[in-house]
Amino acid sequence: MSPRTFIVKFDRPNATYLPGENITGCIIIILNEKKSVRDLKVHFKGEANVYWTTTRTERNIDGKIVTVTDVHTATEKYFSIKQSLLRRSPENDRVELPEGQSEYYFSFQLPRNIPCSFEHEVGYIRYTAKAIVDIPWRFDWWTKSAFTVVAPFDLNPISHQCMGIDDEMSKDFCCCCINTGSIHVRIKIPSLGYVPGQFIMIEVISDIKSSNINITRISTKLEEVITFLAHGSTKREELMIQKDQDDGPIGTNHQTNLKLYVPPIPPSNLNYCSIIQLEYRLRVNVHVSGMHKKIDKKYPIFIGTIPLFSSSWTPWTQTAQDIQPTAPTIDQEPSVSNPTYPMPVPIPGFVEPPEKVTNLPVMPQPNFNEPQLPNQPIGWDIPPPSYEECMRRANNIKDDDDSNSVYGADQPFAPRYPVFNLMLPCKFIHTYAIYSNFYYFLFVL
Repeated sequence: MSPRTFIVKFDRPNATYLPGENITGCIIIILNEKKSVRDLKVHFKGEANVYWTTTRTERNIDGKIVTVTDVHTATEKYFSIKQSLLRRSPENDRVELPEGQSEYYFSFQLPRNIPCSFEHEVGYIRYTAKAIVDIPWRFDWWTKSAFTVVAPFDLNPISHQCMGIDDEMSKDFCCCCINTGSIHVRIKIPSLGYVPGQFIMIEVISDIKSSNINITRISTKLEEVITFLAHGSTKREELMIQKDQDDGPIGTNHQTNLKLYVPPIPPSNLNYCSIIQLEYRLRVNVHVSGMHKKIDKKYPIFIGTIPLFSSSWTPWTQTAQDIQPTAPTIDQEPSVSNPTYPMPVPIPGFVEPPEKVTNLPVMPQPNFNEPQLPNQPIGWDIPPPSYEECMRRANNIKDDDDSNSVYGADQPFAPRYPVFNLMLPCKFIHTYAIYSNFYYFLFVL
């Protein structure tokens, strides 16, 4: 007999958490008839994994050239904790699951020093909860679900690295050692630090002096650069996230304004992960006619979860209280009424700081309802972020040790990242950021 329903349900509808937070939820089981079992356990696991193959040719012992496939793999484990959810008496190691629906509540504290969730076909950083019903003399029941961990990345402490760009360059065109003209290009970017939901605004001013060479296209791309590491081997992936371009007609003196929307993507920092590295960059290309090389400029971009406080914020026509996020916020009230949770399971080796700070909010954005502190930047009146699925997802969350009978393991999964639903893009002015110890303490601790 198999259960009609056997699922892991998190109290937070979007199943998105911060490092150090307490995860609560329940295991829901619906049976057509009662069942005698040994135990019901839930297994929380966080790990990173990379895997890829390469091929090479070599001569075998017979002198023939053969193709050899090399496997490159690495795993990094962050925690693995099992928790029993059934109370058994010392005299009897059997527990009866009742007919109909029953719920068994769990509570588990995440460690603080863990990286952000990340999914790619070559490697991932993934967090899962798997429930196991231990049945004597029969096959066990298994169900599995993944959740998202968003490690906060405040852009304000690195505001000096997020300053805008005003870059100029010139290039001469030559044919058979004869100068056939020149081009002068100026690229202006107001900031190098953004959060999902913002627009990256790029201004390109071009001036070409040539009778037979024209500018054919001006384009810009937001690119993701991922490096996977496995025991001395390295694999590098460069992916385009967004693109915008001006196809003209482009005159000899031309100003092009391009913009790129930052979608739900993981923040730049994958701290505490040593086998996956993540960076973003902005590429600006000026294409010219003929056989001449295009102008190709690359600039680093920082993607965070807490935006820069900047004079470039557009004034809002609505207050934060009037604007509702498009998805449940990270601290939405639990959907289960009056549950009784067991004590959180501690992580081996995890030590609390000497002075534990309590009553801190868990939202990775400003507390809009609190009065502003002295010398606090004025005007940070922006709506709270929603948590939206990343455009890249895993086809399934099945591990090597999962059988085909694990419910939910064959389902796709996409991590959720905070998206600030800003109504207008930033203006074309240089961004300055103010680092506040209060904000760093509130969201990074």
